[in-house]
Amino acid sequence: MTKPSRPIAVVAASCAAFLLVTLFFIQVRFIAGTLNLLPLPHATAEAAENPLTTSTNGNTVQAEYCSEAIAANNFGNPTGRTSTSLTLNDAWFDTSPYSYNHSLATSCAVLSAVCNSESRFYSSDGAEYPYAERALGALGFSHVRTESYALRSTVVDQVGALMNGTHNSAAYTFAQKPLDAANADTLVFVGVRGTYGAEWVSNFSFLDPSGEDIDHAGYLTAEQEVLTALQAYLSDIGANPAHTRILITGHSRGGAIANLLAAELVDRSSTSLALAPADGVYAYTFAAPGSTRAETRDAAAYKGIFNVVNPADLVPQLPLAAWGYGRYGTTVELPSATDERFADSFATMQQAYLENTGYLDTCSVDTLASLDSFEERAAQSLPTADSFLSPLGIVAAAGELAYLDWGEALVAHYPDTYIAWMQALDPAALSFVHTV
Repeated sequence: MTKPSRPIAVVAASCAAFLLVTLFFIQVRFIAGTLNLLPLPHATAEAAENPLTTSTNGNTVQAEYCSEAIAANNFGNPTGRTSTSLTLNDAWFDTSPYSYNHSLATSCAVLSAVCNSESRFYSSDGAEYPYAERALGALGFSHVRTESYALRSTVVDQVGALMNGTHNSAAYTFAQKPLDAANADTLVFVGVRGTYGAEWVSNFSFLDPSGEDIDHAGYLTAEQEVLTALQAYLSDIGANPAHTRILITGHSRGGAIANLLAAELVDRSSTSLALAPADGVYAYTFAAPGSTRAETRDAAAYKGIFNVVNPADLVPQLPLAAWGYGRYGTTVELPSATDERFADSFATMQQAYLENTGYLDTCSVDTLASLDSFEERAAQSLPTADSFLSPLGIVAAAGELAYLDWGEALVAHYPDTYIAWMQALDPAALSFVHTV
């Protein structure tokens, strides 16, 4: 065998040494940051240049967020920065969380996109704009906390997460505002970011069929982190559990984590560990994948957890229901392409999508119908999680995925799509599944 020439060997050794040094400094940076030895950015509402437009009653703002549709189509606006109307009425929290509130759900769809966008402040691009602080501050919230995005929003952060095994984490936003001065009632907002970078690895933690946890392992680990941080936050603001109401939302992975968090808050509500009463937990998730295999996930106790899904979105169809996965609470389905009245609803949604993004959602009805039936087809090829882990299962999965229109599948999952559906939709067109 011919030995490599000396120059090539030197270059290879130099590259290897550079890589090791780089990985070492990434590790050092992560440790220093977690020990507060390294100054990290912290977003404040004052960091942005102009105040948001607010209605005279203070309930409505023109909230800015990062549109995935714009980022994918407009290279002149790589962050996809856009805006849409956001309303949050304090009176909504005087009503029972067990009744679906479409206006509140619509607000949560926007807020979940705002919380996703907060990563831009903590990353290397667009770091001048704190989306969550600005939107929530304009709505009357204070003590907005987004430090969890630090060390979790740059490429270096994601490499560090893989090295340290912290990819099962999450980034989240907390905020609070008084509701009733006489009763000292407090509304606490919790928004969980969707999948970001190395967190994709965590999404596949369901692939251990021998696992003992009934909840998705990757989402559960992240939910426990959010819960611990929420406990500390409530203590910091002096919240009284008996007079605390908690609004929880998230999109995609963030929705799954929010789903588990809401269920745990309900479970704790009758114990000494309660952070809020059961009827003080309001939860609206969007595009959330299956988060649990719990047989009790449809129990009446969780009826205040509403999970909005687009039937054409693949993410809520995974992990497959055939494998025992689902979500706590009630699934709220947007119109299906197989519905006879879908064309009219879709046209109305397209106009809202156009107003928010400047683009039309041009997905074809036939393609949407095919995406809608993906779970049914996949369940026939992969009836159990074990089958997915086999060579034949991998081939079957590849076959199912190969025939998908991935461009339209992505659009079906965009927060933009959920926001537009919620803004344009007559609630009567929604379908409620597993309503107790």
